[in-house]
Amino acid sequence: MGIFCTCDICYIKKYFFILFLVLYINRLSSPESVLDSIESTSRDISRGKKVGKITRKDVRLHKLVFMEDILPEGTMLRYMVNGNPQLVGYAKDSGIYCTCCNEVVSPSQFEAHAGHAQRRKPYNYIYTSNGVSLHELSVTLSKRRKLLDNENDDLCSICKDAGELVLCDLCPRAFHQACAGLSSVPEGDWHCRYCQTMHQRENYVAYNDNARAAGRVPGVDAIDQILKRCILIVKLPDSRVGGCALCRSKDYAKSGFSPRTVLICDQCEKEYHVGCLKNHGWDELKEKPLGDWFCCADCISIHSSLQDVLSRGAQDLPDMVLDVIKRNDGKERSIRDAIVNLKWRLFRGKTASATDKLFLSRAVSVLHESFDPIIGGKKGVELVTQMVFGRWWDQMDFEGMYCAILTVDSSVVSVSNLRILGSEAAELPLVATKKEFQGQGYFAALFACIGHLLASLNVKHLVLPATDEAQPMWTQRYGFTKITMDQLHELAQGIKIVDFEGTTLLHRTVSDLLLTAVGNQAS
Repeated sequence: MGIFCTCDICYIKKYFFILFLVLYINRLSSPESVLDSIESTSRDISRGKKVGKITRKDVRLHKLVFMEDILPEGTMLRYMVNGNPQLVGYAKDSGIYCTCCNEVVSPSQFEAHAGHAQRRKPYNYIYTSNGVSLHELSVTLSKRRKLLDNENDDLCSICKDAGELVLCDLCPRAFHQACAGLSSVPEGDWHCRYCQTMHQRENYVAYNDNARAAGRVPGVDAIDQILKRCILIVKLPDSRVGGCALCRSKDYAKSGFSPRTVLICDQCEKEYHVGCLKNHGWDELKEKPLGDWFCCADCISIHSSLQDVLSRGAQDLPDMVLDVIKRNDGKERSIRDAIVNLKWRLFRGKTASATDKLFLSRAVSVLHESFDPIIGGKKGVELVTQMVFGRWWDQMDFEGMYCAILTVDSSVVSVSNLRILGSEAAELPLVATKKEFQGQGYFAALFACIGHLLASLNVKHLVLPATDEAQPMWTQRYGFTKITMDQLHELAQGIKIVDFEGTTLLHRTVSDLLLTAVGNQAS
């Protein structure tokens, strides 16, 4: 048995050894996080406190998370401490794409980049956007996955001898019947006491502060959401997108006002060099404009028309929509029963009043019924809320996002996010109808109103991301077709849209959209 020395020389040696290790592990982290890690680790050592330890059991279990495409590429992951996100990344190439260094790293490296290398328990602190830790996910996967015979240990986990062994169905451990305290060889699945304890502990994960802060919703099977791909996953930015819409160059002046200064149109959100605007005869600017700036007459006209629609507040549905609704002969209770009290309204979160924000909050609730709240960006911002309220999300600007809402007696029943990117295209990133109103034609009515609005603004194309489940509705009922991002950029150069992993980009022209949308009221 050794002696723990407390002399100053030994303490200094230990301190500088820790310093070297932490600096090496945190070589890509900020200086502040490195100092925090050094101080935290030093305190733990000086108090005789043990730091985290990764066991063989953990290693084998955790391998399941990055096997068999359990986490699709682009799945949002966050390192959580005391209910607060420390770092955000995305699942990629059997690792994690770290937003602090823009590289794919291991979970242990991701933990180090978050400034907590001393914990050495990355899977316990890395969470998905619906509040599932990677450790909990691996434990659940082990429950659902029968271990192959060659994956179990050859020696008893208690006495370390060979012989006739009872195999655990959840972990690689093996036991002699006597060592495991069994009166007989169990029939069917059998779980060792280590796994029983572990699963009992995991049953309380929903009450964990980190799980709740990461998006865990009581009463919802978060694991099934992951396995069934019911979580929203932000697609990593396309490096081809961006740059001046006229010259396609991505260079810009970082300060001052010059020909390489970049301006962004407040309607279509395309980027333009000041010099390119002048060379093409679009605009000749002497200084940065104050307030809103629009690149062309079309964008000015669209913006003005949208402000007019906002000022009208709640509106009756267009006559064309109402006529088809009245002809709906469906036997079940449908939208025609509420036609007198049916209104639609357009909101813009950026300029919303206090009363408007109440409607937007209800819209968020409707969207959350259909979409798992997703957390993103280095500050851990929730995406759905940011889109509805038209805010910045990390490096994505949603200030140009509008929200179209259908109401019955002031109750929000159907919602759609809408962004009009100039006269060339518009996008519908998220749409949802309150569960008790689904299948009754309410969304078709809202979609018809949106089509009527886009047609009045002379917008040419409409695009949206669709899941596999939603594709038949969009393609068969509303006439959308698949389109690649390259094809979209040929139709509308320079536009930036919201896209999600696991979805297919769909497109259709707006010119005959209203007839198709209204026609579905009778189906």
